[in-house]
Amino acid sequence: MTSLLLFSPSFFTCIKNFSLRAFSIPAGLLSRTGQYFCSKRELARENSLLHKRVGDLSLELEQFKETQKENERLRALLRFKERIGFDTVSAEVIARNPNDWIGSFVINKGSADGVRKNSAVCSAGGLLGKVVEPGENTSSVMLITHPSFKAGGMLEDTRINGIVVGTGKGTARMLYLPVDAKVPEGAVVVTSGLSRIFPKGITIGRIVSVGKSKTGLFQYAVIKTSADSFGQEEVLCIK
Repeated sequence: MTSLLLFSPSFFTCIKNFSLRAFSIPAGLLSRTGQYFCSKRELARENSLLHKRVGDLSLELEQFKETQKENERLRALLRFKERIGFDTVSAEVIARNPNDWIGSFVINKGSADGVRKNSAVCSAGGLLGKVVEPGENTSSVMLITHPSFKAGGMLEDTRINGIVVGTGKGTARMLYLPVDAKVPEGAVVVTSGLSRIFPKGITIGRIVSVGKSKTGLFQYAVIKTSADSFGQEEVLCIK
């Protein structure tokens, strides 16, 4: 019976089918494993490309924001130029002295562009300082906060005159105000035109405090300047 079973066609068919199934299982596993690793490699490649694209888009967004800020600054300068009505030269701040960070900077325009010594330098906020050393293509600017800076100033509303000087501490002072004059905090100070360097009517800043001189003969006022001496990138030089 056993011999007959061994030589039976159905027995060989069963053995054949079993062998095919036995070999097909690892082949299928190998195929699915290969597909899994190929798919994983493809996902990793796509993920890397997506990360790079996100990085590129973030950079483009930052560049767009910077361009937008620059356009806003330039539009503000243009409005200031139209308001004052003087012939001006636009310039960019290209350097600062680390030993005199709040007192001076260098611009990329000079005598070849019409910039002269004592030319008033302004931002959209108002007076920044004056040119002290014009070169051919660059110029050194002394800021209004520099202790050597001086300009004629006056209160915009009452027209009281005084001398504006830098404190070297990021602010300015208005000296020689009449001792009996009313000088309110918040009053706007503008150039008086009496120093013959700066045109009349350019905004200098607002008064934040008032005191008396040591002699008691005059008052002085501390001024918070309207133009930010630290954050300027583009300026106007009045010819």
